[in-house]
Amino acid sequence: MGCSKCGRPELIFQEYSGLHLCRQHFREDLLHKAKKTVRKNQWLVPGKRYAVALSGGPVSCALLDFMHSLVGDRKDISLVAITIKNDDTDGMATAREITEESGIPWYVIPEDATIISTQLQRAGTTNRFPFLAHALTEERLAPVAVQLKIDSLSIGYTLEDHAGWALWKAISGDITQKSGLPENCRNHVRIIRPFMHIPWQELELYSRLFLNDYYKKAQAESDNCMDDPVNCILAQFYRRHPGVPYALVNIGEQVKKFRDQVS
Repeated sequence: MGCSKCGRPELIFQEYSGLHLCRQHFREDLLHKAKKTVRKNQWLVPGKRYAVALSGGPVSCALLDFMHSLVGDRKDISLVAITIKNDDTDGMATAREITEESGIPWYVIPEDATIISTQLQRAGTTNRFPFLAHALTEERLAPVAVQLKIDSLSIGYTLEDHAGWALWKAISGDITQKSGLPENCRNHVRIIRPFMHIPWQELELYSRLFLNDYYKKAQAESDNCMDDPVNCILAQFYRRHPGVPYALVNIGEQVKKFRDQVS
């Protein structure tokens, strides 16, 4: 099939939208979605300092590239990257290379096993599966962001992350509760999620096509559904109903508006 927009050879078929997209229009479509999300939530504010949580993986590199394209030429907004040091040498090397090439200041903070253990205990079982990794990243980076006088921290939450969160919160019965950032940092650092309406596979493809100098192949996801029952349920639904994650994210957004109104 040819591209639905220009007729050139197809690169990807989006089952949820019914569009066949070539390389150029795939890129434009992804960036348009991210920009629309930023604009809708009024996340871009003049005079503010932004940081990207950069692990060196495909999604975080795509996020840094997007944020840099968005604010890199602006004098009234500054952008930095923050990485939690870890044993992933490829990821650390990728983070270093992409920040150096982009000219973005890069801060590396040590991984603290004690803090992580405390975070896991606090998370318990009610927020155990979806969002946990990102929530722990928020907790670890938020105090550092406050020290660096960061106003907004951008994290690579994907469509699947938000869909999993909405479903798990509904199952666990605490969908109106906030997740992630601790109370002492929530009023100081805003968390922004430009990729919340974009599937993980499209972000991985974007990194492979347009960031090939830094691209690090993502590890295969676990097939053990018992380790992550929510993602297992969603994966089965996605195959039959590709629009399900968008419906779940929209429900989550409506709940968020209701929660903000009553809080």
